[in-house]
Amino acid sequence: MMNNMETTGKFGIGVDIESIDRFAGPEHTQDSPFLKKIFTQQELEYCYSKKTPAPHLTARFAGKEAIIKALCNMDRPKSNYRDIEIVNDRSGAPVVKIGKTGFQDLQIKLSLSHCEDKAIAFAIVTETR
Repeated sequence: MMNNMETTGKFGIGVDIESIDRFAGPEHTQDSPFLKKIFTQQELEYCYSKKTPAPHLTARFAGKEAIIKALCNMDRPKSNYRDIEIVNDRSGAPVVKIGKTGFQDLQIKLSLSHCEDKAIAFAIVTETR
């Protein structure tokens, strides 16, 4: 599907890879204060709807890191993890929402993947007019 948004030519890319062990273990419950500093309620509900939440938590964390790196390449102000929300569209593809003023002019493409012990994310952020 082609997107007809005009871009300014300014873009950033970011990639991150994380160990799934980072989000595994009994201390990482849905009510964990640590996880609530990183993830929105909707993200936590999605991840904990899965049989093993750790790979999904890790992929979303890697996604947030990749987006932050891409934004830094564009000289954008620093965002915290909860400003960035990664949800899924009807087809299951990740969709990024940034709930912070000054970021509405961005188009963000994100790819998430995980295997047995690692999760990876790749982000491309472009400015739109």
